[in-house]
Amino acid sequence: MKWWCVFGVVQVRDRIWRSATKSYVRPLPQRLGVNARGHSRRLERVLTDFGCEHSFVKAAASVQEHYGFEIGASAVRRATLEHAQRAQEKLEEVYAQSFRILPKVGAKHVIAQTDGTMICTVEAGKQKSKRLREWKEMKLVAAQAKDSATTLYGVTFGNVEGAGRRLGHCAREAGWGLNSQIHALGDGAEWIRLQSREVFGKQGSFLCDFYHVSEYLAAAAESSQGPKAARWRRTQQQRLKRGATEKVIQALENYLEPDGTPEEEAPVRNAHRYLTNRRDCLDYPRAIELGLPIGSGMIESGHRHVLHARLKKAGTAWLQDHADQIAHLRVLRANGQWESLWN
Repeated sequence: MKWWCVFGVVQVRDRIWRSATKSYVRPLPQRLGVNARGHSRRLERVLTDFGCEHSFVKAAASVQEHYGFEIGASAVRRATLEHAQRAQEKLEEVYAQSFRILPKVGAKHVIAQTDGTMICTVEAGKQKSKRLREWKEMKLVAAQAKDSATTLYGVTFGNVEGAGRRLGHCAREAGWGLNSQIHALGDGAEWIRLQSREVFGKQGSFLCDFYHVSEYLAAAAESSQGPKAARWRRTQQQRLKRGATEKVIQALENYLEPDGTPEEEAPVRNAHRYLTNRRDCLDYPRAIELGLPIGSGMIESGHRHVLHARLKKAGTAWLQDHADQIAHLRVLRANGQWESLWN
């Protein structure tokens, strides 16, 4: 009998017995608390640790470098996906509970952000066969108390209601109480705005990401202002920060493209429509006065180090279920709950 631990392969010669009721009895593995040809709990943790950060082939190489024995990439893959599924189930149990049971006193301000990213998925089938690849949106949510260095994340391939539920749980863990004000930020997508209002109600306010708004203004400036584009854009940005939203909208109206201009050739009209439809989401003076962010850097950073670092490596395509499991495993680690998976 043999099994693997962090010291390498352990091999023991044992006897196989026969009883009156069974023709195959192997008592040694049960007495030792191991599985024949299996892995120790400590080694499973090591494999999962490396496998959720690196490709399975590189993770196997890391085991050989740090622990001095060889193990197959398939063993790393199996262990990582098995415990990633456990992590997903653990988090789903939390999300199934209500997030509206709040403490009386919490953080004064909680910052909540939501955004989606595209993950390359592939159909199940033989590895060497041609399989259809499809990009699917994975929604990431994040919450953090003002002046805190701790960010809580949630992730889903599911619908917007599922993303909203995860955002509520993250905000509660970050310090959302009955006295709190929730400062929600996003790129202005309708589903993000609606979910922020649905989840936080009167305690929340939604602000469009300033960088995203500036992208619209920059495109409009390049189209309408020529060499004065940069100065014009900075002027409109300063107006937004002062709360002069109507002046910005009026400045855009002066350069609207003629009716019938194709959408892709009408950046001024796009910017005008974007700001006009989001007048109630452009209160930058309030955020600046309270020392709250006006950009969605927290969620963009989360995309890079929570999701992209593993799920969007060059040439990578995932079965959707596996991508979902790995994402939950990385969220569990990012949220400081790694130990709970092994205790």
